[in-house]
This record gives sequence, structure tokens and C-alpha cells, in this order.
Amino acid sequence: MDKLTLFFLLSNLRDVWCYTIAQETQLHTDLFSGYQKAIRPGADRTQPLSIGVNFLFISIKEFSEEESKLAVIGAFKFTWRDNRLAWDMNKYGGDLQDTSVLQETVWIPNVVNLNCFSTMKPLGSDSLSVRVYNSGAISWIPPVLIESTCDADVTYYPFDSQTCVMRFYVPGYYPNDIIFSPGSSEADMFQYEENNLWKVTNTRMDTVLNSFSFQELRIHIEMTRRSSYYIAGLILPICLMSFLQIMVFILPEESGERIGFSVTVLLAVAVFLTIIQDSLPEASEPSVSLLAYKLLADVLLGAVITTSAIFGSAIYHKNETSPIPAAVKQLILRCNTRKTCCKKSPKVTIVVVEKIQPKDAVEKKIQPEDAVNESENDDVISWRDVGKWFDKCCLLFFIVCLSVNNIVLMIFIAS
Repeated sequence: MDKLTLFFLLSNLRDVWCYTIAQETQLHTDLFSGYQKAIRPGADRTQPLSIGVNFLFISIKEFSEEESKLAVIGAFKFTWRDNRLAWDMNKYGGDLQDTSVLQETVWIPNVVNLNCFSTMKPLGSDSLSVRVYNSGAISWIPPVLIESTCDADVTYYPFDSQTCVMRFYVPGYYPNDIIFSPGSSEADMFQYEENNLWKVTNTRMDTVLNSFSFQELRIHIEMTRRSSYYIAGLILPICLMSFLQIMVFILPEESGERIGFSVTVLLAVAVFLTIIQDSLPEASEPSVSLLAYKLLADVLLGAVITTSAIFGSAIYHKNETSPIPAAVKQLILRCNTRKTCCKKSPKVTIVVVEKIQPKDAVEKKIQPEDAVNESENDDVISWRDVGKWFDKCCLLFFIVCLSVNNIVLMIFIAS
């Protein structure tokens, strides 16, 4: 039964056509005999040649804010029709539907990157091949490493988003000669490999007419920075070290370590900011990063905190014979008075036991008209009291300043 089935299949395949290498060689000889690759395709010269284009987005190789450089790896797919390269399949084995030829053999659009970062050169290479079909259709898929300029806006670094545009055109051909026809309004992201620093949120392809009347093909790439690393390694340490500085106003003056503690933390903040300065993008236009202003504010606040701690220590050790300003004294007394007024005076019951006889005892309860108030205001204010109130005021003031500088600013940047 198997032999009969095999015989039946072979008998049905005896009339199947299959082209040979000689026939494909003859096809190339016939097609390119008298072919001029310098002349653009198109039998009707009154109509522009339509070139279909798609872009396969593979990965982001590099994005440098300092150099304004975007490097993208991908591949273009250009398709057009050249009626000079059409043939009848029956003359070449019956099934020769398509063939490959070198790029240098046929006419191709010399597409160049208009906003290239370094050397401007056409896409593709002479060693690449294009696919030619019997209908005259041509498919050209050159892989590309595109290095374009892209000015970054780092105002909201590290929560920033960037939009880069890659511009392409064909020199020497106007819209009445050739036109780009994007096959899709977006880039093909099927084979895209995620970048560890940037997340691509959207892509867009369109065509525009520039000021020199050339048609440009533009690829827009919108991306957002992945900020998890910067939050854990940059923002949180800065915020914690900033709030550590205000602990100097809680440290007792008697310890004798306040000035040393304040100066040490200030130096630690300055050293840390010097280390992370290399990770901040260097840009002045369109705006400097708000985080750079925040770091500057941290240094200034640290200097003011250290100065306040020194000034507070001077108040603590001021000569008690020196008079205290009346306004300062009245302010402290009023604050003390408000605190004591909020407390109720406790009633004190005094029990007196008189021993008259061993068997009988008489208890006398005496309730004074005025209870003893242990927290009675004292009108005597010393410089140490002034120093304590100065520390309290500085503590509250710098908590507000650091909260605004860290929390509010971070919320503003992140939103």
C-alpha cells in the first residue's frame, strides 16, 4: 500500500516546474542588460514614486543627556515598484517568483539621517541584498544603528520624560519625484528589548515638508526614565542626611558635642553631594534640573543650621550679668504663662494624726484654701532659658524648611 501511495505522488509531481540556477542567471542577465540604476523607477514620470516604509524598533543602545545623543538599533523596511525589473515566470522555469540582488545593482533611495550625531551617510551597505519580485516590487530591509541628536529636558530629573525625533530624507528628490508612505503610524515594537534606564511609552511615524521643500520621514520616540534606582540611591539618602542635621538642636548643650556634630554632618552632606554630582545631567537649556537647586538648598540650609547651632551655644554660655532684652524676656514669660494656665492646680489634703491615748486616735483633716502649685511661674529668666527657647524655635523652623525643600519639592517634581 505504501508503494502505491508513493507511486501516485510521484506521478502527480512529474509536471511540477522548478527553476534552475541557469535560469536565474539568465534572468539576472536579461533584467540588468541596459538597466540604469541612477534613474529612479516609475513608468509614469508625472506621478511620484511611492515608497512604503516601516521601522522595526529593536533597542535603545544609548541616551546621553550631556552629549545630546540618542543611539537606536533597528531596521527599516522600504518597498517600491520598479517596472523595469518585472518578468514572466513562464520563461524561467515557471516558479521563479523572486530573486535576490546586491544593493549596489539596483536603484535604491539614498536615505540619510538629517540630524545625525556624527558622520552623515546613507543607510545600508553595498554588500546588502534586496529582494526583487516578478511583479517589479522591491523589498529593501537595511539594519541600522541610528545616532541622532536629541536635546534633553532635565528639569524634572530623575522623574523626567524625553521625546526624541529622528529625521530622514532623500537628497536630490522632491515630493514630485518620490514620497514616503508609512505603512503604520507607529514603529514595530514586537522585537523590542527593554532598556534598563528608559521605558519607551510611545512611538510615532509621520512625514513633513521642510523649508527646502524636501519631504522628511520623522520617527518620534517618547520615553520615561526608570527612577527606582535614583530614589533608593540618591533622593532618600539626601533627605535622611538633611533631617539628621536638625538633631543638633535636640542634643544637650552640656554634652559639648553640638558644634562638632553639626560640622561633621555638614561635611558629610557636602562630600555626598560631590559624589553624586557626576550622576546629575549637565544641562542649562531649557532649564537646570530642579534637583540641582534642591541640592544647593540643602547645602545652604546645612550652613545656616551650623551657624544657628554656634549662635545657640554662644547664648548658652553668655555671662549671666549681661542684661536680657526686654522683648525676649517678655516673650518667654508669656509662653511660660500660657503653659502654666493650661494646667489645673491640684488639691492637697493634709491629714494630721494626734495620739492622745493608745486606744483612741483622732484624725484631723486640713484643706488649705490655696493649693500648692508646683509649676509656679518664675520671673527670673536666665540666658540658659533663652538658649533653650532659641533651640526650640530653630528646631521647628528648620523642620518646616527641610519639609518644604524635600517633601514638597519631590512631590512637585514627581507629579
